[in-house]
Amino acid sequence: MCGIVGYIGNKNDPEVVVDGLKRLEYRGYDSWGLATNNNGIKTHKQIEKIGSFDLKKELPGFTGNICIGHTRWATHGGVTKKNSHPHLSCDKKIAVVHNGIVENYQDLKESLIKKGHSFKSQTDTEVISHLIEEELKNKKFILAVKAALNKIKGSFAVTIIYEPENIMVGARKASPLVLGVGNKEFILASDVPAFLKYTNKVVFLDENEMVVIKNDDHSYKVLDIKSGKTITKKIIKINWSLEEAEKGGHSHFMIKEMLEQPSVIKKTVAADRKELNKAAHMIKKAKKIYIVACGTALHAGMYASYLFSKQNNLMLQPISAGEFPHFSHLISKEDLVIAVSQSGETADVLEAVKLAHQYKAKVLALVNVLGSSLMRAADFSLLTKAGPEICVLSTKAYTSQMAMFAMLSGEISNHLQQTKKQLSKIALNIQTLLTPKNLKKIKIIARKLSKVDNIYALGRGINYPNALESCLKIKEVSYIHAEGFAGGDLKHGPIALIEKGVPVLVFVTNDDNEAEIISNATEVKARGAEVIGISYKNNQVFDSFLPIEKNGLLGPIASIIYPQIIAYYIALEKKLDPDKPRNLAKSVTVK
Repeated sequence: MCGIVGYIGNKNDPEVVVDGLKRLEYRGYDSWGLATNNNGIKTHKQIEKIGSFDLKKELPGFTGNICIGHTRWATHGGVTKKNSHPHLSCDKKIAVVHNGIVENYQDLKESLIKKGHSFKSQTDTEVISHLIEEELKNKKFILAVKAALNKIKGSFAVTIIYEPENIMVGARKASPLVLGVGNKEFILASDVPAFLKYTNKVVFLDENEMVVIKNDDHSYKVLDIKSGKTITKKIIKINWSLEEAEKGGHSHFMIKEMLEQPSVIKKTVAADRKELNKAAHMIKKAKKIYIVACGTALHAGMYASYLFSKQNNLMLQPISAGEFPHFSHLISKEDLVIAVSQSGETADVLEAVKLAHQYKAKVLALVNVLGSSLMRAADFSLLTKAGPEICVLSTKAYTSQMAMFAMLSGEISNHLQQTKKQLSKIALNIQTLLTPKNLKKIKIIARKLSKVDNIYALGRGINYPNALESCLKIKEVSYIHAEGFAGGDLKHGPIALIEKGVPVLVFVTNDDNEAEIISNATEVKARGAEVIGISYKNNQVFDSFLPIEKNGLLGPIASIIYPQIIAYYIALEKKLDPDKPRNLAKSVTVK
């Protein structure tokens, strides 16, 4: 879940790397570090976020013609300068940055120590630099890297500098790494936003591939890590703009991305009909259908399960990707697994896809990143239309996933035009919810909620996923205990938590659950709860009323906007950074 950037080119390399690391800070922000090749490898490490760092002012002499950098999300070893990347070999001719987990690092470290290697950190990563150094005793550098990587068990995305040959190498296994191809310059990074400022031409490295980049002739070559054979890779153009990956004058990415949701839904409405039809055919053809995802994406999958049940008479079984291995032996070649992910790099989701293919099932991906690992692994992919999502908390990706599922449902039921009209109406509704006047109203509610210890949410049927998602947003960004419950479960335990003054969000849409969820709201109010109703019409049981338009089964796409905004303003009231919540990173690329 760390961020990697490496640069070779005609610019001041450390400046490019620092700029890229700032754009990847959502992947990890415990600490960060740089290594550059300038008459020997020089390093710099800091225990803080990189966002405010000014290279020219704070490190004016830190230059070089090859540079690698890393933002860390600690897994092995505490948050210290010694544990920060890059890590060097004993002779300081090799520098390594790494994302992933070396599962056998203890055995490797013990063996290397016996051979005379001295370790400076507690990390698993440091064994990689020493392992390459050991292999160099009887191999050339590229072969030494290949041999070292083949001894590693676990996952890795690595970028390596070798000072004697002025060379940079990147490699990946179960962790993302992409190559940006510019004009006589190359950038290795964990994610595309790191280098959009410089190029939108991308080479996506696949499993067990490494790329060798030479500065002297501005060339690169992709090799298979196991066989060493050269691989021809296609350069793909990414249609994201730099502006989409920047704050654009907003205080935080979170508010910027929430404000973009109307345009995201409009883009979803314009999705390619042929692609929708192909995905719909896969769903209709399948005997059993499973949705695998994690976190927010799982909630979008849960929403789809209710929507397809009501509109298409289809059973879609959502399963947390991390739990999917316990059920994977039950699937067959006639089944379909729908994998949902913003990044397309979530480790548990990718593992679920492997298992699905192992049992010969087809895989349909709903994914936001073109060329991502999930997109390449799936049998077919629908690209969601969120654009770059930088904030650790997912907001616009969630609404784009819900909207794309709605489009799929409309295509299957032959009501696509009606669905498009409804989604267009919802985009306008959300635009209204996000006006300064309405945001001011939401901010007042958030100010009150910032002072409580517990927040709960209730939803029935199609609204239950939003009850879960709203509380996930609140707890992620404000660290307030928040739990979402199905209305039907209220009297089976959760109502014991209700006491005077506790806030309860209640989601209401014009469907066949309306009377029952209002009854639930009445039950918690009778026990002292402050009821915040998110509904198409006001009700006397609501202490606060947050209105949405009447959109039936698609109503939850608009109603989730309120808790997203509430979560944001609670964080501001508590003086927390909503873009970088504690202990979290954007892409969970290790299990």
